[in-house]
Amino acid sequence: MSSPFIWIVLPGMVALILVFLHRYQVISSILAITLSLTLAGLAWMLEIGEVITIGSWAFIIQEQMTILGRSFVISNLVLPQIAIFYLSFTFWIVGALVIPKPPFFTSLSLASVAVLISALSVQPILFAALLLEVAVLIFVLMLTPMGQSVNRGTLRFLTYQTLGLPFILLAGWFLSGIELQAGNTQEIVRAAVFLGLGFSFHLGIFPLHSWIPMLTETAHPYVTSFVITTLLSIGILFPVGFMQRYPSLNENINLLEIIRLIGVLMVLVGGIWATFQRNLGRVLGFAMIVEIGRTFLAISIPDGDKLLFGLLFPRVISFGVWALCLTKLRAHVEDLKFHTVQGYGRRYWIAGIGIVAANFSLVGIPILAGFPIYSILWERLAVNGFWISLAAIAGSAGLMVGGIRALAVLVMGPDELELEEEQEESFFSNMLILMGVSVLFLMGLFPQWFLPALTSISANFGAPAP
Repeated sequence: MSSPFIWIVLPGMVALILVFLHRYQVISSILAITLSLTLAGLAWMLEIGEVITIGSWAFIIQEQMTILGRSFVISNLVLPQIAIFYLSFTFWIVGALVIPKPPFFTSLSLASVAVLISALSVQPILFAALLLEVAVLIFVLMLTPMGQSVNRGTLRFLTYQTLGLPFILLAGWFLSGIELQAGNTQEIVRAAVFLGLGFSFHLGIFPLHSWIPMLTETAHPYVTSFVITTLLSIGILFPVGFMQRYPSLNENINLLEIIRLIGVLMVLVGGIWATFQRNLGRVLGFAMIVEIGRTFLAISIPDGDKLLFGLLFPRVISFGVWALCLTKLRAHVEDLKFHTVQGYGRRYWIAGIGIVAANFSLVGIPILAGFPIYSILWERLAVNGFWISLAAIAGSAGLMVGGIRALAVLVMGPDELELEEEQEESFFSNMLILMGVSVLFLMGLFPQWFLPALTSISANFGAPAP
C-alpha cells in the first residue's frame, strides 16, 4: 500500500460512490465527514516507511505510487499539511449539513481536495498545472448545479483559471528543462515571469481579481467560499514550492520583494473597495482579496512559512461562518444587496452576529481569531519597512469600515419589519453559527492552544529566506 493511494485514490473512489448517493444528503455527508476525519487522523499519526502491525498483519506504507508513468509522492514531511487540509474539509461538510446546497456538493468537494493534493504530489511538477485545471473544472460543476445556467461570475472564474494554465505549463517546462544557476539569469527571469502570470490568473492577483467579488455576488455563498478558500489554502503552496525548489529565482531577481509588493497592493485594493460595496456578497469577496494579499505578505518575510499555516484556521473558520450566515439570509431574500437585507439582522440576529464576528476577525480586532496571527504579521512587516506594515493595517481598516456599514444595514430599517411574523429558523444552523463564533473568540483569547500546532507543520513548504 502507498500513501498516495490512501490520501488521493481512496477519497477519489469514495467521491465517485457519493455521486450515486446524492439523493441521500445526510448519509453522504456523514460518510464524507467520517472519511475525512479518518484521513486527517491517519496523516497525523502514521509514519511512512515504518512497519505497521495490525494483529498478525504487518505492512509498510510506501511514499510513492506510479500512475500512467507519473509518480505521486507523499512523504512524512507533508503529512501534517494533508491532515490540516482534510480537517478543514470536514469543517466545510459539517456546515453544509444545515443549509440548502447543490446536490453534488459533498462528492465534488471531496474529489476537488483529492485532486489538489495529487497536484501537490505529482512528479514531474510540470503536470501539476493539468491537475489544477481538473480541480477547476470540478469547482465549476459545484458552482453550476444541474438545470441552472452558468452565471457570469462562474464563467469569468473558469476563463481566468484556464488562461493561467498555459503560463504555468510554460514555467514548469522551463524549470524542469534547465539547470537554474546564478549565471543563467535570462532563463530564470523567463521562468519567473511565466510563473507569475500563471498564478496571477490562478489566485486572482490585481488587476486579475475581478472574478472573486463577481463570484461571491452571483454564486452560492457557501460553495463559493469553499472554492476560493480551498484554492487559496492549497493553491498558494505551488508558487511556494517553486521558490523552495529553485532558490535561484530569489537570488537573481529578488522575487520576495516583488511578492511583498503584490501582497501590499492586494490588501489595499481589497480593503479600499470593501469600504464602498453595497452588496454583502461583494464585501465577502473583497475580504478574500485582502486575505490573499496577507498570504503573499506572509510568504515574503523570514519564517513566513509558519505564518502561512498560522493563517489557515482563522481564515477557514471566519469565511465558513460568514458564508453560512449569508446562505441563511439568502434563503429569505431575493439577493444580498444592502437595500434588500435592511433590518434582517434584527430578525435573524444569530446570522447577523456571525457575519459581524467573522468580518471583524478577518480585520484583526482584538479577542477574535485573526488578531494574534495578524499582529505577528504586522510586526514582522514593520521590521522590513514601516510603510509596508502601515499599508497592511490600512487595508484591514478599510475592511473594518465595510463591516461596520454591513452591520448598520443589517440592524436598520422600518420598525414594522420586527413586527412581521418570523419565519422558522433551523436550530442546527443557529447552533453551528454560535459554535463558529465561539471558536473565533476562543482562538483570539487563547492563541497558545492552536498557533504552536499550526506553525509547526510548515516543514516542507517554507518560504526561502531573503
